[in-house]
This record gives sequence, structure tokens and C-alpha cells, in this order.
Amino acid sequence: MHVAIAVYIAFAFINYRVAVLLLAPWGLFLGHFPAVDGQYTSIFDLCCLGLTVLLPIKTNIITKIKTYPFLIPTLLVLVSYCTTNLLAETHWPSTIIFYNTVFLYPLAVWSVLEEKDDLRLLLISNIVFFALCAIYALVELALDQNIILETIIQKRMVNENVLNYTEARFGIKRIQSVFCTPMSMGLAMTTFAYVLYEKYKMMEEKILLLFVFIVMCFILPWLTGARSVFVSALIILIPVLREVFKDGRFALLKIGIVGLVVFVGGNWILTLIDSFVHSDTAVAGSSLDMRLMQFAVIVPFFLNSPIWGNGYAFIWTFVKAVDKDILGAESIWFQLLVDYGLLGALAYLSCIVSIHRNLTRFRPEGKFLPLAIIVGCTVSTFLELEMNFFFIMSIILIKLYAWNDEENARQNIKEDDEADINPKKDLQESKAD
Repeated sequence: MHVAIAVYIAFAFINYRVAVLLLAPWGLFLGHFPAVDGQYTSIFDLCCLGLTVLLPIKTNIITKIKTYPFLIPTLLVLVSYCTTNLLAETHWPSTIIFYNTVFLYPLAVWSVLEEKDDLRLLLISNIVFFALCAIYALVELALDQNIILETIIQKRMVNENVLNYTEARFGIKRIQSVFCTPMSMGLAMTTFAYVLYEKYKMMEEKILLLFVFIVMCFILPWLTGARSVFVSALIILIPVLREVFKDGRFALLKIGIVGLVVFVGGNWILTLIDSFVHSDTAVAGSSLDMRLMQFAVIVPFFLNSPIWGNGYAFIWTFVKAVDKDILGAESIWFQLLVDYGLLGALAYLSCIVSIHRNLTRFRPEGKFLPLAIIVGCTVSTFLELEMNFFFIMSIILIKLYAWNDEENARQNIKEDDEADINPKKDLQESKAD
């Protein structure tokens, strides 16, 4: 492992741009593997640490920081983490590594995205990763088992938070591909599907295979059996469905597809709706009562230090040890309030607000992605799917929108110039006659 990390850092020194962009999606898998046995610091963490060390050497970092769209929330989180470490239980090494991976690595991605070819490389890297994940998810569904996760967990090659979900829900095995939980897979794949859909709309030449892949990425999250994913996926799908049905072309075909889905999956849809109405009895899994119990568990620990919290990972190292009823602490707010207090919760909220502000600056429908993130993370937990992923997906959208708008503006100016020239030409020809 150490040799592989050293080779990657050496490659980053030679070609920093490619090293940064290729790592982005694969970190979702490399985060499973500890860099040191018995420690939660992963291969992905050390790779990101190396990239941060090289960042001021390989880029014009001062200029990039000034234009970074998520600078304010990044600084607010830094203030929160420093305050917690100074006034609560100290965990500087773990906090620094975590902060670097989640909040400084996206800055490195932003710093190397200077041309359209850079964005193309980042998109291709993500497409390859998610395509492999999607194909393996179908294999997992067909075999009714996850061979890869079973193998690496049995051989103790991964951290303890990588879980292999074997139970069935809504009539099928809960798929998770190579992600550590079905929830993480569902929200990650839906988010990327939306990003790729936005890119697809801008393409002059539509590629059928890419369209099929986008549809697959929108469908697979519904096989995770995670209601938090269903809610988030539905929110993200709102602008997509609205645009699809707003277009009057193939209206009968669209109505037919909807009717077919309702006819074939009617019982499944009714079971799904019932699982939200009767969350404690319809299907096995999390319920409102369970989350209320978890909230009751965290209240005394939150009140012990409500402003700056109790320290990094306190909910897992202490709360879980003294009260098993915390279970998976299935809401980001449970973890933030216990670990970082109100400061940490507000800093996290600023990240979501920043995503919303930056996306809606280009497109009004940009509000649905941050809404899906905050709703999903409020009702469940998405292990290893941290804010860095959502920042990077938002960066892709920001660059796509900005460059596409610039191209459209140039095209409009060109058309206006041609319109100004042609009448003069016609007038001259008329006088000559």
C-alpha cells in the first residue's frame, strides 16, 4: 500500500493536473482501505495529503483561492474544527487529515480545472468509475450477493465502516456495488446522473449509449432499498422529469412508459408508499421511533457542550460505547451536534447554502441538488460520502454552466454581427441594381 501511495505522489509531482482529476471518483472506493493497519486513515486520505503539499508548488494557489466558490464554508468549517480541538477533546492529527480530504481536496480540483479538456478528463474519470459500479451492481443483483465486498471484508482489508448488506427489502436484495453502504451508492449515483444529464443537454450530438447510462444511474438507486435514497432521488429527479414532460415530443410514448411502470411496478410502489406511512411496520429497517430514540441518546452529550461539541468522532468512540441505542446515528445532525456542537452544525449548513447559491446563480433548478443532499443526510447517514464529493459535483456543474453560457454568448454576438452585416450588403446590392 505504501509503495502504491508513493508511486501516486511521484506521478502527481510529474503531472499534478491528471493526478488530481483521476483521483476524484476513485476516492469513493480507495477510502475503504486503511493506509496503516488498525487506523481509519485511508489510502485516499494520504493521497489527498500529498496533493495538498504539492498544491502551492504546482498551482497559482493564491489566485485560485480568490475564485474558489466554496471558500467561505471551507473557512467556517476550519474555525469550527479549531474551536472544538482547542476547547474540547483534542484530536488534531485526525481532524487535520479529515479536513484536508473533505475540504482542501476540492480546492485542488478547482485549481487544476482551467480548460475544457480538464473538465472532460474529470467527467471521463467519473463516467468510467460509475459505469463499472453500475455494471457490478447488476452483477450483484443477478448473483444475489456482493462477492467483492464479501472478499475484502473477510480478509480484513477494509475499515470496519465498510458493510456488506445481505438482506432483501421491497422484494430484492439491497444492492450497494462497491460502496460501503447502499445509501452511499444511491445518493452518489443519483447525484452523478444529474450532473451527467446536465452535460448531455449541452451536447450538440446526442450519444445513445450515454443516454442509456444516465437512465441506468437514475434507476439503480431505487434498488438500494433505502428510503432516504428514494426521497433524495425523487427530489433530484424533479427538474429532470419536469423538463422531459415539458417537451411535447413523443408525448404518447412518455405516457405509455409511465403507464407501463405503474402497471408492472404497482405493488412495489404501493409497498414503498406504505413504508413511509408506516415506517415501523411496513418494512424492516429504520423508523421514526428509532430516530427519536437516537435523538434522546445524543441530547445529554450535546447539552454537555452545546457550542463547540465534544471532539472529533466522539459519537463513535464514546457515545456508541456507553449507549448502544445510538446504533448508526442516522442523521448528520446527531453526529455534528455531538462532535462539533452548534458551530459545526452551522458550518455544515453553510456548505449546503453555498452549493445552493453557486448553482442557482446559473440555473434556478440548481436548488434541487442541495435540497436533496440536506434531506437525505437529515434522515439517514451516508458513510464515506462526504462533502468533498458534493463540492466536486457542484464544481463540475459550475464549470459546465459557465463555459456553456460563454459559448452561447459568443454565438449570439456572432449571429448579431452577421445580422448587422447582411442588411448593409443587401442595400449595396440594391443600389447597384
